[in-house]
Amino acid sequence: MLRSKPYHWCCLVASVFLEVGGTLVMKLAQGWAFPHAQVLGLVVMWLAIAMSYFFLSKAVTGIPVGVTFAFWEGLGLTCITLGSVLFLNEALTLRRALGLACVLSGALLVNYGTGHGAPKPSREDSPTASDKAGARKQRAEAPTLNNGLAAGGNR
Repeated sequence: MLRSKPYHWCCLVASVFLEVGGTLVMKLAQGWAFPHAQVLGLVVMWLAIAMSYFFLSKAVTGIPVGVTFAFWEGLGLTCITLGSVLFLNEALTLRRALGLACVLSGALLVNYGTGHGAPKPSREDSPTASDKAGARKQRAEAPTLNNGLAAGGNR
């Protein structure tokens, strides 16, 4: 079972902010007036998204992947939408707000629906295929009596 620490959640938050920043810079760069502004915007976006995936990979080492991805997508979508309202003058309609509430609720449901109980038995605790095969072979080679019971067996 994964044991999440504040480090993992900080990596997840960093991943979200880098994703949001990269996406918003890409769109904002379309309005910049200096030479090669759009190319610079794309380069900044690529670097930010690459760093976002780096931090996302660190986050999944301590947070279940379903929870990590739900929060990454949910918070990312919410922050990008709010950033587009603040910086790109897009409208925040009631339908958009309800959609964002559903996305965030879904991320929370995934988090609370993830089992945090007893861990599953590890592979070391379960019998291996060779152990099972050895037991079958041993039973097959056991001498039997006339009634089909193995020698020394109970009736």
